[in-house]
Amino acid sequence: MNSAALHELEELARLNGVQISYTDMRGRKQNASPDALTGVLHALGLPAGNAREIRDSLRETKSRSWKRGVEPVIVAWDERPTKIELHVSSNFAGKSVRCELKLENGETRKFTLAIREAKNANSPGADSVSPQEFSGVVKEITLPALPFGYHALEIEIGKKRANTFVISAPTKSFSPRRVREWGFFLPMYAAHSGQSWGAGNFSDWQRLSEFAGSLGAGVAASLPLLAAFFDQPVCEPSPYSPASRLFWNEFYLDIPAIPEFARCAAAKKLTQSAAFQNRLARFREQSVIDYKAQWRARRQVLELLADSFFAEKSSRTNEFENFLGQRPEVEDYARFRAVCDQTKLSWRAWPRRMRDGDLRASDCDERVRKFYLFTQWLAHEQISRVLKNCRERGVKFYLDLPLGVNSDGYDVWRERGSFALDACVGAPPDAFFTKGQNWGFSPLHPLRIRESGYRYVRNFLAFQMRHTGMLRIDHVMGLHRLFWIPKNLPRGQGAYVNYPADEWMAILSLESHRHRTMIVGENLGTVPPEVNESMKRHGLRGMFVAQFERRPDAKAALPKPSRGVVTSINTHDTPTFAAHWRGLDLEDQFALGLISKKELAEKRAARKKLNRALSAFLANEGFLRGKKRGEKNILRACLQWLAASPAEIVLVNLEDLWLEKNPQNVPGTSDERPNWRRKSKLAIEGIQRNREIKNALRGLTKIRENS
Repeated sequence: MNSAALHELEELARLNGVQISYTDMRGRKQNASPDALTGVLHALGLPAGNAREIRDSLRETKSRSWKRGVEPVIVAWDERPTKIELHVSSNFAGKSVRCELKLENGETRKFTLAIREAKNANSPGADSVSPQEFSGVVKEITLPALPFGYHALEIEIGKKRANTFVISAPTKSFSPRRVREWGFFLPMYAAHSGQSWGAGNFSDWQRLSEFAGSLGAGVAASLPLLAAFFDQPVCEPSPYSPASRLFWNEFYLDIPAIPEFARCAAAKKLTQSAAFQNRLARFREQSVIDYKAQWRARRQVLELLADSFFAEKSSRTNEFENFLGQRPEVEDYARFRAVCDQTKLSWRAWPRRMRDGDLRASDCDERVRKFYLFTQWLAHEQISRVLKNCRERGVKFYLDLPLGVNSDGYDVWRERGSFALDACVGAPPDAFFTKGQNWGFSPLHPLRIRESGYRYVRNFLAFQMRHTGMLRIDHVMGLHRLFWIPKNLPRGQGAYVNYPADEWMAILSLESHRHRTMIVGENLGTVPPEVNESMKRHGLRGMFVAQFERRPDAKAALPKPSRGVVTSINTHDTPTFAAHWRGLDLEDQFALGLISKKELAEKRAARKKLNRALSAFLANEGFLRGKKRGEKNILRACLQWLAASPAEIVLVNLEDLWLEKNPQNVPGTSDERPNWRRKSKLAIEGIQRNREIKNALRGLTKIRENS
């Protein structure tokens, strides 16, 4: 590609929010290759394969704002008047424009606004398009103060009508007046009991949160609980690759607690049989969950319950119908899942009519469709019970929102226009993943989600916040930019694409107030300064993970966490405390071929230095007393130091309390390690009986109350 064409390609990229370079972890500038820019632009729907296509796409991009007349989305903060730029033809001589505003509550307002010259216009000016193609200017109007909500504005500019979606939101997201709590973390699948069928369920989680709440916990944290594939067309145990961000995972149902179970003779007969009891015994004995086998067993019973429920009306029929009335989209989801079961194929391999969203009754088994309706209703009932129980005890139910969804799943099929299907999200090369990462899911298309008024985004955020007290936004940097990898390029060969973070923040803030949900942003790793600045401006809590903050200085082994953070020793993506202290994660990196023998020796020495510094630091701070410096005492001292810090919330990984060595997830591995499948070594009954655990957690309550 010659220099002139490359210059135009880079200009096309910049105008469409594609970064032509980025700064890596070592502070070095890395340029996106022409192939990466071309591929990302293609995924955005802009042909750029040759010089002519680049020029045509450049012309289209430069005239886009003028054709629209107004940006597709406008944010109005704190019920204050808001300036709106209008892109009008240069011969427009009007002094005012007529407006029609449709408020979210159904009210319509009509008014006329004065038009004036815009100052500091930030959109492409008329000089960016040749006079032969277009001639235009930027004008400005001021929208009056609006109530909080989502509103539609139509502006009449001469003979042209322009439409925009207005998000009126508070600047700060929801926050209680004073937060000073500790909470626990454990994946729901890992939180098993003697009554569960080999993996944790909603009832197990309720018991665990009640236990922790009785010791003073204010937060109960788990991983995403969203819909998943465990059979057709794939088996995907990762909670970060859900089939949908709009529906629950039926795997977590406590089947014996379902009201229909007590009345279904067939289900009782099956579950009481020797063969079924033997299966349950095997599941309970296994330390790693076999999702396929467990789901087959659970589904057998759930299908019998569904058949029994639909066979005749009962006192619960009205409740079921009310649920469908409130969430009619469940009908669409159930049909999609039923077709997946019948075809055993990804929707991308379906016939065109079905692929394009037109599913008919003849495309799937009616019994299977009803099964998914029934189980979604049950999941809604049981998770609502968990949430109600937490709220009654003053415990915040804390869930995680995945960055993406499975490309074979419902959301991408139904909301295809919201996704860029010819790219995947990942990360550029770094010191740990030297070839970069490809996370395998399609990114949201930044322009198309704006043009739809963020419909899909608003739906999945509202769905999550209705059922939580706290919501963590996975990879919060993704609200600002994501690393796109074109489908035809290897991982690491891509470019960053920008997103309108203010619009995302406005939706988060508005929904958080509507549902009284605190928002936490996962701001770990390489975080551009503007991300943390935006989080602070909009009241999002950040994260302080001690494992990442450790320094080899006995006087300052840990920096003091700030007030507005959720602090913890580790996360679900890192080694446990015991593994990190012993350097087992380093041994694993060597076994996986990620570091050399020389690097292993260097990292071991560095880790020992960090351990000595932390031990001395905790002793100097008064949290480590006497000569007992074993890892259990170091752990307790570290938790107590965090509890005494200004941080609003201290999160305890329960598995650390019995010095678990194996992590729940090893990033960058799939088949190599049993990620997302390991059960807790202690069942809930064992946790409840363990005096050391109870004393450690009570101690955190005392420190939080007194510091």
